Amino acid sequence: MTKGATMLSKVQGSRRPWFLPEGRRLPDEVWAQRHRGLTFLLWLHVPALFGFALFRGYDVATALEQISLIAVPAAVALVDKLGRNARSSATSIGLVIGASVLVHISGGSIEAHFQFFVILAFLTLYQAWLPFLLALLYVVGEHGIVGAIDPRAVYNNPADIAQPWKWAAIHGGFVLAASFANVLSWRLTEQEALHDGLTGLPNRASLLDALEKMPPSRPHRTSAVLFIDLDNFKDANDAFGHDVGDALLIALAHRLQRHLRTGDLLARLGGDEFAIVVNDISGVDEAKAVAERLLSALEEPVCVGDVTLGACASMGIALADESTSGADLLRNADLAMYEAKRDGGARVATYRPTLHSAAVRRTELEAELRVALAEEQFVLHYQPIVDLATHRIVGTEALIRWQHPTQGLLAPAEFITAAEQSGLIVPLGAWVIRTACKQTATWQKSEPDAAPITVAVNLSPRQLLDRTLVATVAEALHDTDLDPSSLCLEITEGSVIKDFDATMPTLHALRTLGVSLALDDFGTGYSSLSYLKQLPVTSVKIDRSFVGDLEANANNGQIVLAIIELAHALGMSVTAEGAETVQQLAALKAMRSDMAQGYLLGRPMPPTDLRATIMEPEAGPLSDCLFELPIQAAGRHDAAVTTNEQD
Repeated sequence: MTKGATMLSKVQGSRRPWFLPEGRRLPDEVWAQRHRGLTFLLWLHVPALFGFALFRGYDVATALEQISLIAVPAAVALVDKLGRNARSSATSIGLVIGASVLVHISGGSIEAHFQFFVILAFLTLYQAWLPFLLALLYVVGEHGIVGAIDPRAVYNNPADIAQPWKWAAIHGGFVLAASFANVLSWRLTEQEALHDGLTGLPNRASLLDALEKMPPSRPHRTSAVLFIDLDNFKDANDAFGHDVGDALLIALAHRLQRHLRTGDLLARLGGDEFAIVVNDISGVDEAKAVAERLLSALEEPVCVGDVTLGACASMGIALADESTSGADLLRNADLAMYEAKRDGGARVATYRPTLHSAAVRRTELEAELRVALAEEQFVLHYQPIVDLATHRIVGTEALIRWQHPTQGLLAPAEFITAAEQSGLIVPLGAWVIRTACKQTATWQKSEPDAAPITVAVNLSPRQLLDRTLVATVAEALHDTDLDPSSLCLEITEGSVIKDFDATMPTLHALRTLGVSLALDDFGTGYSSLSYLKQLPVTSVKIDRSFVGDLEANANNGQIVLAIIELAHALGMSVTAEGAETVQQLAALKAMRSDMAQGYLLGRPMPPTDLRATIMEPEAGPLSDCLFELPIQAAGRHDAAVTTNEQD
C-alpha cells in the first residue's frame, strides 16, 4: 500500500485492513443503476417463490405468508426519500430472506443453501460494507436462531440439527470464503478507480471523495487544497521522451510525499498536475509556508538515469469553508494556480472570488463568440498607412471589431484573448483573411488605373501552428482574385521564436504563395538578429511605444533610427506605428522610415468611409498634416495592415 493511500485512509478516518475494499461511495447515477437491478432481482423472488411453494404442496395462504416476508423490504427499497444505506440494506435483507424462504420451502435441502453464496456475491455490487455485512450477519444469525427453534426449517442433516450454532458459524465462514473472489474484485476495482497507475498516488476521484468526507475543522483551524502544475514538464517530456518524463513524475511524487506533514494527502490529478490536502492549519499564511517549502523541494535537480533535470512549478491555494464543496475547493485552487502561471510561474497564488467570476466570464464570452461567428457579427475597420515619400495612402490596417447585439461595437482587446485561449482565433482569423482580401479586391477594381492598395492581416501564434493556414490564404486569394503581392501577413517575434521549427515551414509556404510577411511590434520582443536573418519577412513595423516617445526621449529616437537602418540593410521596408503629431511624422520622415500610420493620418474607419479618404486624400486631414513635409524620392516599400489588439 502506498503512502498516499495510507494518508487517504487517515483522512477518511478508516481503520480497515489494507487488503479489504475501502467501501468508496459510488457516484449517484452508478449506485441508482445497480440498486434498480438488485431490487428487480429481489422482486423476481416474489412470484418465483410463490410458485415454488405451491409446487411443494403448500396452500395459497401459507405461500402468501412466506413471500410477504420478502415483499416488505422490497417495498422499502423502492422509497426514494430514504437514503442509500436504508434502501440498500432493505434490498440486502430482502434477498437473504428470500434465500431463507427457499431453504425453508425446500425442507432444509443442502442444495438450497447455495442461494446464499449467490446473493452475497451480488451484494458486493453496492461496493459498500453495510449491506454486505448485514447479509452476512443475517446468514449466521438466522441459521443459529431458527436452527435452534425449528432445526428442520434450516437443516436436513442430523449433525447440523444437533449443533445449529456450530454449523451456522461454519456455514457463514463458507459463505464468506465463497465471496472472497468478489471482495477481491471489489478491492482491485477500487484500487484502479481510486489510484493513479503511474505513481500509485490517489487520483482525482479519490481526492474528491476524501474532500467530501473531511471532518469538520477545529475552532480557529482550517484546511486547504494546494494545486500544483509543473511549469517545464512538457519540455523535458519532448526532449528526452515519455520514459524519462514518467520517471521524473514518479521521482517528484516521492519527493512531495517526503515533505508532507502527517495527515496531509497527496494526489495526482493527471498529466503533470498534483493536489495536496493540507489539514489543521491556522490560515492562509501557514498554507503559503507549506507551499513555499514544497516549491523549494521541487526545484532541487532530479537525476533520471544519465539525465539531470530541473523542475519548477506553479501552485494555487484555496482555503476550505463550510459553504464550499470538495469539487469547488479543487476548482478554486486550480484557478489560483493559473493565476500563478500567468504571473510567470514558479510561484504561489491564493484564490480570490474574482478569479472565479473572471473564469465564468471567459466561459460565457467563448459561448458568445461561437454564436457571433455563426451569425457573422464581426466587422473590419481599416486604418490608412501612408508612404512618407509620396504622401499617398498605399495600404490599410484591417482591425477587427465585434458588433455585439447588446454591448455595441467592441474593440479586439475585449475578445481576442478569449478567442486565442479557446482556439476560436483560427476560424475567426480565417474570416478576417477572407474579408480583408475581398474588400481590398473591391477597392482595386473600383480604381483600376490607381496604384493598388495593399492589405495585411495579423496572424496569432495559434494560427501560425494551424495546418490549414496556407490553404486558407490560398483559397481567399483565389476566391477574391486578389494578387498575392497585395496581401501582407504580420507576425510577432514571440509567436515565431516560441515554436521556431514548427512555424518556419508555414512561413516559407506563405512566401511561396507570393504574399508579403511583416514582423510586427519590432523592438518589443526578442529582437534577435540570428532569428531575424532567417525569417522570410519583407518588412518590419516599429512598435508605437517607441514612436510615441520620440519627442520626449532621445534614446527612443536612436532606437528607431537603428531599427530603420538595420531593416534597410537587410532589404526590408519599415512602417512606423502610432504617429500622432506632426513632429513625430517629420522625425520619422527624416529618419527615412518608408511608411507610417497613426491617428494623425487617420483613425480606423468602416470601408465606406475609408474609400472616400483613399479616392480624395487632398480633402481630408491627411492633407493638413502632410502638406508642409517635403516630397522625397520614392524609396522601396511594402504596405502592411494588421489586426492590432490595442486598436
